Amino acid sequence: MKYDYLVVGSGLFGASFAHEVKAAGKSVLVIDKRPNIADNVYTQDVEGIHVHRFGTHIFHTNDKEVRDYVNRFAVFNHFTN
Repeated sequence: MKYDYLVVGSGLFGASFAHEVKAAGKSVLVIDKRPNIADNVYTQDVEGIHVHRFGTHIFHTNDKEVRDYVNRFAVFNHFTN
């Protein structure tokens, strides 16, 4: 099969880019050496608890458009750093 895009790595950028081009009607193949998406921000569900496999992460932005975009995909806890 021929793809419009090849994305190497399914971290935050790769996964977001693949999602957006797929939503735009393009075909995309994502390859990664790890068996999970989201690279180092991957979480596992362990008995109903989200466990950060590679350590905790803090997402912060002052940009409302970015905040609205990421909140389409995940629920964030409020945190003041």
